[in-house]
Amino acid sequence: MSNLEFSNNGLIDSLTHAPAPDVFLTNLSREYAGASREKRVLSILSIRPSSPQELTETQLISMARVIVRHLRLGEYFSRISEDGFWVAVKGDQGATSKLAKRILEDSQENKWRTSIIECAPSQSFEQWLSLSDQAHFSIS
Repeated sequence: MSNLEFSNNGLIDSLTHAPAPDVFLTNLSREYAGASREKRVLSILSIRPSSPQELTETQLISMARVIVRHLRLGEYFSRISEDGFWVAVKGDQGATSKLAKRILEDSQENKWRTSIIECAPSQSFEQWLSLSDQAHFSIS
């Protein structure tokens, strides 16, 4: 999979034009702080290919475009890994599941899998990111 372009200029991913991971994580940290104060639920939607070895750059670009079409106000995403995306969702598992369904239906390919990582009220930002990493990078 190392043949996939994965670089950014600090602001955007050079292939998909998604926000760079550092930009995403900075925004997510701010959103987490606000949600904690206001007792709001946040989730991360992880999107990865079902068969990473078959993934092409064209499919990554296409998925980024699909994600953009389905983002609601205040939601944002990043190409967080060479072969996948994270979407920050202002909502619980149910709302995030609906978003995932819309994205997968629109992608017109049955080549993607999703995971939803809801931030529990008792979780620290670091714990939530750790769980998100585990879900995103698991081989299942």
